[in-house]
Amino acid sequence: MAIKLSSLIDKHRKYYERNEKKAFDKARRYYRGSFFSLQDSTFTDTDNMSKSLLCSKNLIYAIADTAVSALLGPNPQVAANPRSVRSQEVTPAVNGLMEWTFKTNRMRRRAATALIDAVLCKRGIFKTGWDAVKDRPNITVVDPSSLFFDLTVRDVADIRYWLEATVLPWHEFKARVESGQYASKKLKDVEPDRYPKWLLGDSSNKAGADAVRDSFKWVTVWEYYDRERGIMQHYVQQADAVVFEEKIDYVPYSMFSLNHSGVDCTGLSEVQLVLNQQETVNDLLTHWKQITYLMIPRILYDAGRITEEDLNKAVEASTGSFIGIAPENSESLRTLATLFYEMPMPQTPMGVKEFILRQEEDAAFISALAEAARGQVTGARTATEMAIIDAQMRTRLATREGHVNDALEDVASKAFYLSSKYMTQPKMVRVAGDRKWESVSLETIRDVDVDFEMVSYSPMKQNPSVVAETLLQLVPLLMQNPNIDIRRLTEEIVSGMGIPARVLLPEQEVAQKVAAETQLAQQQALGGAAAQGGGPPMGAEGDIPPEMLAALMGAESGASPEESLAAGGGAAIREGAPPEA
Repeated sequence: MAIKLSSLIDKHRKYYERNEKKAFDKARRYYRGSFFSLQDSTFTDTDNMSKSLLCSKNLIYAIADTAVSALLGPNPQVAANPRSVRSQEVTPAVNGLMEWTFKTNRMRRRAATALIDAVLCKRGIFKTGWDAVKDRPNITVVDPSSLFFDLTVRDVADIRYWLEATVLPWHEFKARVESGQYASKKLKDVEPDRYPKWLLGDSSNKAGADAVRDSFKWVTVWEYYDRERGIMQHYVQQADAVVFEEKIDYVPYSMFSLNHSGVDCTGLSEVQLVLNQQETVNDLLTHWKQITYLMIPRILYDAGRITEEDLNKAVEASTGSFIGIAPENSESLRTLATLFYEMPMPQTPMGVKEFILRQEEDAAFISALAEAARGQVTGARTATEMAIIDAQMRTRLATREGHVNDALEDVASKAFYLSSKYMTQPKMVRVAGDRKWESVSLETIRDVDVDFEMVSYSPMKQNPSVVAETLLQLVPLLMQNPNIDIRRLTEEIVSGMGIPARVLLPEQEVAQKVAAETQLAQQQALGGAAAQGGGPPMGAEGDIPPEMLAALMGAESGASPEESLAAGGGAAIREGAPPEA
């Protein structure tokens, strides 16, 4: 098996260096704004050209930045969908645990890194493992340059094997050997080495970065995951030895691409499709800048009739002063105007600006992210038209957003699986949909059957002011609905408007106040008998005199004042009614 691994590694490295490395390095360099080099620029005299004359417009960074803002919310979250009654009872706790897991792993930052990898280098890759020290799932982002996989399938779920180059510091490798984690008869043949050059990108400060890396000693360990046989191996190619092997029941990688390559799982980068447009725009902008600099006025003078020293004295002299000059032919020189000549001014080619715009339009036609990066909507005159155009843009980006969401949902599933298998200490998490905190232990999530779905992000829904305004508009309708808890509705409005919760009275105090008001109203309806202390206390219906009970029931049934008076109640006669004779 070791010989087959060595051969497999060599073949994958040759494929990567021949087909992907140059494109990856160029896309990353353009993303950082390093456009001009002797290798890639169309200029033949780049090194001799002044850097001040170079001009560029970074379309690549705009595309990547738009991808992050359009496809990721400010805080990626997943929601658990229960698959059984037992799972439904603990779903809020599961959601709270996954929110805690994503927060502790800084998923916003990691997801943005993986998404930028997918934009520039075809694919983004998450790796989910278990951190025994921190007792939680550990989610990292893998460099697409260091992970190889089965190229014979067209879907990620069908990949048979994964092969990752992990570069370990020499002291960490020795610690694993001494602890017995790594074991092999060939370990004595392993020697420290430099950081692999084929894993390094093309950087403008490559020499300085290499010097920093060479300050340490490294060992490259290959992690091989065989999904069909269910094993994971650590292989050191230098010693041609498998130093670690273990059974696995899941694969830690969650890979996604924004676009399918049409051939295999390597993916397709939108940035690499518009690199030619990017280079053309930069070259035209550089030429345009040179022409603009040549349009700055320059003065030619007759050096045979006057010296440069005399001209400098005239320019530097103060206002109103006399300047002595010694021209070669003073008789023919009566005015300084005859010494100077007009320099030809270059004209900006008419088609430069139009062609630059055409290249940008071509980039937007190819890439939906490039179109969204322009940040403007033309032709919209009303809010409805603006909403329709925005909906069309979201529809074009929907497939890309779905690929990112699928990867994050897979990460959540693996993180929950590892938590339900290896978690030892209970975690205090905030229960989803509530303000209370709850302890989640291994017993809580054991045998829970759930799957996960990304919570879609909406800027309008996540804005507290917009939520509060919407609730206020719905208050009249909600107040009339018997299925709505008015207390909870008020709490949501107060919270959405940013008002402290302490302005609300405690529920117990409100209940006591309502009870006191109800009792006072009943006393007033009974004619003040209870207030005078002459009647029996309020209690069961048998404790109330029959005539008072009849009067009270008559008032509740909407009887007329005359009928209430006839029944012996204390209801007043209508205002304005003449007294009886």
